[in-house]
Amino acid sequence: MKSFNRLILSTLCLLGLFSSFGQEANKKQLPKDYKNYFSHFREAIHLHLNKTTYFVGEEIWWTAYAYNKKTNSPSLETANLYCGLYDKNGKQIRKELFLLKDGVGQGNFKVDSTLSSGIYFIKAGTKWMKNFDEDLPFFQSITIINKPLSPRSITSSNHDLQILPEGGHIISNVENMIGIRLIDENGRGVPVKGDILNGQGNVVTSFYTNEYGVGKFKLDANPNESYKVKITLDNKKTIEKLIPKSKEKGIAMAINNILEDKLVISIRTNNETLKDILNNPFHIAVHRDGIMTLNSFNLDSVSRTIKIDKKKLLPGMNIITLFDSELIPISERLTFNYKNANIASASVKPYPGTSNDSVSIKVNTFSKKNTSMSLSVSVLPKSTVVNNTDTNIVSNFLLTPYLQLPIENSSRYFSKINRTKEYELDLILLTQGWSRYKWDSIFNKTPEIKYPFEFGISAIGRIDTKMRNGEALALIQNSINSMFFLELKDSINFTLTNLLLENGDKMKFSIKKKSGGLRRPKLNIDFQGLDYKSDSIPLFLITNHLHARTTIEQWKVTEGINLIKPKDLIKLDEVILTEEKIENKLTRKSPLIDSSFRGVKIDEKELRRSPLLTDLIARNGFRVIVNPRGRGEVLITNIKPFVLGPVRIYENDIPVLDSTQLLNIPLNQIDEVYFETDGMAADINASGGAIRIYRKEGTSLKLSSSRFAEKLVKNSFTKPKEFYRPKYTSSIDQNFTDFGIVHWEPQLLTNKKGEATLTIPDDKLPAITLFIEGIGEDGSLLSHTQEISLN
Repeated sequence: MKSFNRLILSTLCLLGLFSSFGQEANKKQLPKDYKNYFSHFREAIHLHLNKTTYFVGEEIWWTAYAYNKKTNSPSLETANLYCGLYDKNGKQIRKELFLLKDGVGQGNFKVDSTLSSGIYFIKAGTKWMKNFDEDLPFFQSITIINKPLSPRSITSSNHDLQILPEGGHIISNVENMIGIRLIDENGRGVPVKGDILNGQGNVVTSFYTNEYGVGKFKLDANPNESYKVKITLDNKKTIEKLIPKSKEKGIAMAINNILEDKLVISIRTNNETLKDILNNPFHIAVHRDGIMTLNSFNLDSVSRTIKIDKKKLLPGMNIITLFDSELIPISERLTFNYKNANIASASVKPYPGTSNDSVSIKVNTFSKKNTSMSLSVSVLPKSTVVNNTDTNIVSNFLLTPYLQLPIENSSRYFSKINRTKEYELDLILLTQGWSRYKWDSIFNKTPEIKYPFEFGISAIGRIDTKMRNGEALALIQNSINSMFFLELKDSINFTLTNLLLENGDKMKFSIKKKSGGLRRPKLNIDFQGLDYKSDSIPLFLITNHLHARTTIEQWKVTEGINLIKPKDLIKLDEVILTEEKIENKLTRKSPLIDSSFRGVKIDEKELRRSPLLTDLIARNGFRVIVNPRGRGEVLITNIKPFVLGPVRIYENDIPVLDSTQLLNIPLNQIDEVYFETDGMAADINASGGAIRIYRKEGTSLKLSSSRFAEKLVKNSFTKPKEFYRPKYTSSIDQNFTDFGIVHWEPQLLTNKKGEATLTIPDDKLPAITLFIEGIGEDGSLLSHTQEISLN
């Protein structure tokens, strides 16, 4: 008998040992599964729009930012951004392809007369984002006004009352924290006082919601009792809703994020549950985007408090998940760590040296590492009513990607941050429940990468000219001294990849003969970039933005509005004769060359000063470095320390992809050269400046052009326009101050001290408001709004 008892005891110990090993194995496997699910980093897109309401004749201007959520830095992998305009039902109206460079791009859509008055949506994303179910594209509602409207009264009075237990559950005989959210028919929060009533109609406790309709209350739930929420609105209408029945057994988790340096996690249960789980191991995971810290503990009483130093939390969003002994997630809560978030700040002020018709503004940015930043700036009249976005670059990158439901006016929690806003954001996160990322997917599904990172477009070509022995097909880059020889498959077909060319750019091909001469080929080429297949916006996204439908009704868009001047009204600009004389010498200036360029006509004086083209370039704001070894590579950079990025060079309006071809070109072959040294050209690839070179025309040039096959690039990147302001009827009347725009700066680069200046028109306004957004080289995010008095 004793031997039998020993056998039973040994068996139980062995089973316990196996169970312990199994739990330990599961504990080690959880971080591995989590890391594997996020092995490919997730990308997020944000568009900073110049405003959110547009009249026919205006342009929707925007700057795009791409973000690597895992490293909290600009996303550098993707160059291709798809951006479209959609109607109120989510149907695509237009879609174009735009170029991202170092995580930043820009573009615009024309608001023409085909667009009727109403709500529209802007959507933007990358192909890479389609690999992941949880990653949603950027999405923003806008209003377009085609003709004057009269405000309509809103008669609906429907309200949505949401009861949201912290951690997702209400447990009997436990002090539960329960979030409450009340929104009106427009999706806007409603501040109210409410009561919690038991089954006998007695008030158990009361609560208040803030201006965004969010509040909370504590409830020690009796399993034999029913409870309901009762709210009386200002119009005396009563709203009642039953609180979900409490569970007899379970664990409640609550988060206190109010302390300066500690995050406090409270675990509570009841005696009935404790009998079943006494001394069982539990696990709390603090995680986000593949990064996880796992903490284990035993629950030997009905309550347990765990404190975590905020320095050990992830910067920004932290997801707190409670797992039982079998590593099954049983509760989850989102919390935001401001302490380590890389959020920059800024200040702006008028800058000395303002002229009579313009105002200069100095911008100073401040980040942890004080790296240079790429900014976009919308300048609107102080009393504007047309910039009504609920989000900004900070909330879209650090907050929104983890939420199941949108937050009203989420941008406010990242502007002039204080303890009150930190508390209110934590209150809202209490009501969010579980994050957007599902544990079933994390445990059982590895994302399938169907769409690789896109960096440019591709082209598939077929040559129809019979190639002779010793001949090769070449891609010519503006000079016969610079050729790229193409590999032909089956002596007929060829493929080009990673082309960063824009629609309308020209590509020239020629056959290089065995003797060294050139002859013109016949070929066809198909550019494969923008997918014109129509898509749509998911219905649930539109449903979550229903409040946008009332935008027009809420604004006083009256019959008297006449914002844009009629097309047949022409006002001649002032002509300065001295400038005209200079411009008459420059005959090659095209619409691609704006006022930021300075032109040089090659005459006898210039030829005496600069025998070579590179000499001229070196005397006009650029540094020319020639590598004496190898092929003699040429590197051209801007001499201004605060103008960073590549220099874009064109020859006869065709991009020069290899600057080596500029070596040893006599200046007497050149007619005109235009220089832009501030990185302000309407060219997304010219952040370091631009040079446009025009060769002299003559018999030899005409003869050589007959040896090339020229193809226009299609289905590629849309060329960004230079910002221009429409002709408003007046810049001082109420219509302009309510709906007009003063200026839009799509890409303003700061120096390493965080300084930059911009110049805006002087519309004789008493005050303006600047809306600034941007991203730093170190991933710092900036969203800053400031009013400036111009008196």
